[in-house]
Amino acid sequence: MLIFGLLCCLTAVQAQQKKYVARVFDGFTYQPLIGASVYNANTQKFAFTDKNGRFEINVSLNDTLIISKSVYRQFVAVITQKMLAVNEDFFLYYKATMLKEVTIIGINPSYEGFKKDIVTMDLPDYYKRMEEVRPTEWQKANAVYQENGNILSLGGGATMSPISYLYDKYSKKSKMNRLYNEMLSYEDEVERVQQKYNRDLVSELTGLKGDELLDFMMYCHFNYYDLVRWSDEQIREKIRSNFFNYQYDKIAHERE
Repeated sequence: MLIFGLLCCLTAVQAQQKKYVARVFDGFTYQPLIGASVYNANTQKFAFTDKNGRFEINVSLNDTLIISKSVYRQFVAVITQKMLAVNEDFFLYYKATMLKEVTIIGINPSYEGFKKDIVTMDLPDYYKRMEEVRPTEWQKANAVYQENGNILSLGGGATMSPISYLYDKYSKKSKMNRLYNEMLSYEDEVERVQQKYNRDLVSELTGLKGDELLDFMMYCHFNYYDLVRWSDEQIREKIRSNFFNYQYDKIAHERE
């Protein structure tokens, strides 16, 4: 009787489980995420998304799903009756601040070429203005270097030496400092991207709903860096322009 009771309980638990199918997308570009991890914390089972962002996993009511992928914020979902009835799409957002466009400086691979580049390099304008400046003997005697960077202080005034300029232009540390400052300058815009570009806005401008709305947003395939840099009005104009092209391509495809 005890074994029979345990088998009945096990059967009841299994009967409550259901194969849950859903998709995972990038919350900004609306492209499907491949290889995202989906973990059922109750059953301790894993699933992974395919090339279409699709996954399937056994769940029961009130199970907790943890959806994650590197560089994205982890998403936690508790299975509800509504989710069991209608499979939902999940959207992951970057957990790190992204950068706007970065200028890459190419360095000549050969030593002779590098020397030539250095010799022919144009220094900033402030060096040209300093060509006729000659420090006094007192300034030479009291010249000191500050701790942070090769900044030469001459009697209270400061100027950067050409060597410091080259260091600032090419060194890895200086590049990282510049990138960090870029991140800080765009931090507010990064946090605002979700308000600037989202499904509600696109639906309002196009009238699309459901899967067709998602298909159009995948068609747009906006670059994340552009979304950070574009103004609200620029984003609206890009949506309208892409919607015109989307409708044209759709009609052309139907005729084929």
